[in-house]
Amino acid sequence: MGYRMENGYTRFLVSFLTFVVMSIPFIFFAIYHVRYCIDNGMSGLSVLGIVLGVVTFLAFIITSRSNPGVINKQVYPARVYDELKGKYRTTNPPRLIDTTINGQVLKVKYCITCHIYRPPRTVHCSDCDVCVIRYDHHCPYIANCVGYHNYKRFLVFVLLCSLYYTTLTVVSVIRSIEFFQQFSDAIADKPVEIIGTLVSAIITFMSLWVILGLFIFHMFLISKNTSTYDKFKENYVDFNPFNRGFLTNCWNVLLYWQRKNRGITSVYQPNAMYKMHERLSQDIVTPKKA
Repeated sequence: MGYRMENGYTRFLVSFLTFVVMSIPFIFFAIYHVRYCIDNGMSGLSVLGIVLGVVTFLAFIITSRSNPGVINKQVYPARVYDELKGKYRTTNPPRLIDTTINGQVLKVKYCITCHIYRPPRTVHCSDCDVCVIRYDHHCPYIANCVGYHNYKRFLVFVLLCSLYYTTLTVVSVIRSIEFFQQFSDAIADKPVEIIGTLVSAIITFMSLWVILGLFIFHMFLISKNTSTYDKFKENYVDFNPFNRGFLTNCWNVLLYWQRKNRGITSVYQPNAMYKMHERLSQDIVTPKKA
């Protein structure tokens, strides 16, 4: 319990620091750069920066509070009444079950923490202590997992961040060039504005490349219908049974809109064979005809 509480505080602290780092350039932009843009015929740039900032912060909050696709935990199976045998179970169910997807046999694991069989590409997150459908990764900066039900929200957030930091970087560079052209006079008249502009430019420029690289990386993952977890674990290196081609992969991830998640129950049924529910994931599809 102590570890979970400490881990929760750490996650909140990292997420809060992320919000603060995002806010510093925005606050400085609103105080110093908006008036400059308006006075120099760049009103559209000032409006764009404000709108992108507000929308990005909203996307941050929505993504951090969204359900990634958590499968509800079940009771310990040894205490479950088995209707087939007419008595309570005394042992755990088999740890692994084989299932075939697109001609490839995959191991379906039993989660001893959540007491469920995990659908393919479902992973138990040690930070959140839950099983997440089509788990991509745990993002410490939003203090939440990224999975099947919030992946599109995460992509929108990353895209908005890229546009937000691009706008602020452009304004900071324009102001920095102006200051350096008249550095001796500017440093005496506007020391706070100069230092703030330089700090803002450094933060936004570094953040821009990191966020933009992250967005490009996820576009690559989508084109292959894989995930961050699969990529770094080197799963499906020789053959990816979930790959349906570039267009189909993009459609399934970017354009397909899943049903509203009202809490996913266990896929483990003590009185029946293991059954994969297609609604849990787009991974289960009809094999292609020859």
